Amino acid sequence: MHANSSPHASTKPPLPEQGGQIGYENTPITKVPGWHGIIAWDALLNGMATGLFLAAAVSELAAPGVFMRVAKVAYPVALVLLLVDLGLLVLDLGDPLRFHHMLRVFKPSSPMSLGTWCLTIFSLPLTAAAGLSLLAELGWDFEWARLLAVVVGLLPGFGSAAYKGVLLSTNAQPGWKDARWLGGYLTNSALLMGCAELLVLSALMGQSQASAILRTAFIVLLVLNVIPLGLLFANLRPIHAQLYTREQQWRVGALIVAGALIPLGLMLLNGGLLFISVAVIFLLAESWVVRFVYVKIPHTSPLEVRSGE
Repeated sequence: MHANSSPHASTKPPLPEQGGQIGYENTPITKVPGWHGIIAWDALLNGMATGLFLAAAVSELAAPGVFMRVAKVAYPVALVLLLVDLGLLVLDLGDPLRFHHMLRVFKPSSPMSLGTWCLTIFSLPLTAAAGLSLLAELGWDFEWARLLAVVVGLLPGFGSAAYKGVLLSTNAQPGWKDARWLGGYLTNSALLMGCAELLVLSALMGQSQASAILRTAFIVLLVLNVIPLGLLFANLRPIHAQLYTREQQWRVGALIVAGALIPLGLMLLNGGLLFISVAVIFLLAESWVVRFVYVKIPHTSPLEVRSGE
């Protein structure tokens, strides 16, 4: 996020008159953050990286004989996704060269501080797991160290997946402050995308037993994802009614529903690589649309429309 664009920062618009009284009551006074499409990509890549690591880690620890080979490929892929995500975060800062200033303070009560530290800590065991997985393929096998890195990365990985939704839902921006289920949706979405990515990798590697198990898990997670997504839509229904026409709401809603139902239908029909790939593409597209719509809410709020910004 921009260093000079905190979602809690306030502006000083002219005092409105309300029934003979002058004040800010019922008037939004928050400053719109300088967050645009890049933050939607950040939220998507964050979920893809953390979700893939968590899916691979849990699968490998639960059934190493089935998932170890695909997990060793998943960790390096998750690291690449995380590095791209961190690059976007640094570029989005008001002054990219000051990114390390976020680590000067550790404040557990702040979602921003806690999330930043979770992401930083998570990158260390993920890097270790990815590096040791690659070394194992070259013949230098330090299995105990690799598994230790996987276990250590579980908690900060989960924190990294969850914090963005909590951060947005606990600030004062119009719409975001009402999105109480955003954290739940983004966390579940990360696990869903991670399972989908792991399924693609297992299919590409010809791991039929792993693919069969992951296909079932993917179907279950697709169904479960409807719950937090529906609750999130219920949270934001009032702000959507203010921001969009009924036709626009139907268009976005239809796209999101299609992004959820099409992958489910494809997975129920066939578990082949082509069906899996198309299902995952639709899922990722739907996931990006949801994130983009919610990131843009403050930019399209009634206050911004009235002020012409």
